[in-house]
Formats: sequence, C-alpha cells, structure tokens
Amino acid sequence: MSENERKTVEHSHTPQHPLWLSVVLSLFPGVALGAFIVGMTPVLKGWGLDPIFALFGGIGLVIVPLELGCLAIASRRIIGSWSPLAVTDYRSKLPLGQLLPMAIGLAIWFMFTLIAWISLLEGWVIDWLPSWVPDSILHFAQTNAEGVLPSAGVLAAFIVIAFVFNGLVAPITEELYFRGYLLPRIDRYGIWAPILNTLLFSIYHVWTPWRWPQIVVGFLPLTLVAWRKRSIYVSMIAHMIVNIVFLVILTASFAAG
Repeated sequence: MSENERKTVEHSHTPQHPLWLSVVLSLFPGVALGAFIVGMTPVLKGWGLDPIFALFGGIGLVIVPLELGCLAIASRRIIGSWSPLAVTDYRSKLPLGQLLPMAIGLAIWFMFTLIAWISLLEGWVIDWLPSWVPDSILHFAQTNAEGVLPSAGVLAAFIVIAFVFNGLVAPITEELYFRGYLLPRIDRYGIWAPILNTLLFSIYHVWTPWRWPQIVVGFLPLTLVAWRKRSIYVSMIAHMIVNIVFLVILTASFAAG
C-alpha cells in the first residue's frame, strides 16, 4: 500500500465535501470581510481614523465569528456538539523539537517570498489592477498610514486590536477552519488537496488581490506540511509568527506616519 493510499484509508471517516461547497466555504468569509472594509472605510475616515482599522476590526467582527460559527454549526449538525474543535482534523501532535524548527523555517520562507514580492513585482501588479477595485481595498497596498500621526490612545488601540485579532486569534481560527476543517474534506484529491486549499486561501484574501500569487508560493509549504504531517499545529505556529512579524513592521510604519 502506497503512502497516499494508507493516508486515504486512515482518514476515510472524514466526510468529503463536493468541490463547489469547498469553494463557497473557503471564499465567503473573505468576501464578507471585503464588503465590511468597503462599507466601513468612509465611516472611519469620517471619524479621522485610518481605514486599516476596518481590516483589523473586521477580522474580529467578521472573520472569526463566521469561521468559528461555521465550525460550530457543522459540529452541531454532525455530532450534536457546538464545539468548533469537534469537527477539526489534522491534530496530530509533533515533538516540540520538531514542531518549532519546522514552523520557524516555514515562517521564514513566507517572509522571504513576501519581501521578494514587494520588492520586485508588487508595484507592477498593482498598476495592472482593474479600475473597479475599490479605493478602500487599494489603500492596503500602501506600507504606511495616511494623514496626521494618530494620538497615543488611538495608536495604542490599534496595536492591541491588531496584535490580538490579526496576530493571535485570526491565525488560530483560519488554521482550524482551512487546514483543520476544509482541507481534510478534499483529501480524496491527494496531493492536489493542499494545492487547491492554498489557492482558495489566497483568493479568500480579497482585500489584497495583488498578493494572491505570493500567498500561494509563500503558504503552499505550510499547507503541504500540515497535510503530510496531519498536524495543523505546524501551520498554526508558522502563521502566527508571520502575522506578528508583519504587524511589528506595520505598527512601526504606522507610528512613523
């Protein structure tokens, strides 16, 4: 029996989603967040706040409730429990000495691809974006906030919201949802399952469409490792490291005006 056949037998208990359902479940939280950003940007500007707050606020108000809510509903329907963890797979525990170096290496790879993308290709891709992309979305192509330097209180609120939601809560939620729930339910596609999962995860980021290719290249190794090791803990830790490092850089840029 081949390795892929063995894995298929081991995880045959996991119900498989039709492809259309996987696509819908992957994309609808991102589309909802994109709509939230577009709708809230004029409001925030009217309050004198940078639209970046729409992104980090939306993660807490849109992404987390939708994805955890979907897991809870699926859990209730399948096994009668409201626990989001009840329907998540790929939770094999790895030795810490293997888990941390692997996660750190994957995070470094993602940051390397992000820096290379921003330096070499991002500006060109942004110039080719269609004119119908809303200005509130294009705002996130900038590396620092517009306008006057925010007050200390506003900056402190930004830091807390960003690090709590985007640095910790969002990576945990997204890994439970994408790698723990959606990925095992397309296991029948073999090696194409993590590739498809990564492609959908990239398009899910509707608020940064110019980075879709980079997200695919940068995130595919994380998804492949989670799939092969049957452990979302690897991708979860790597995802948190990436988001926290990015937030440190963004916060410094925001503070500098």
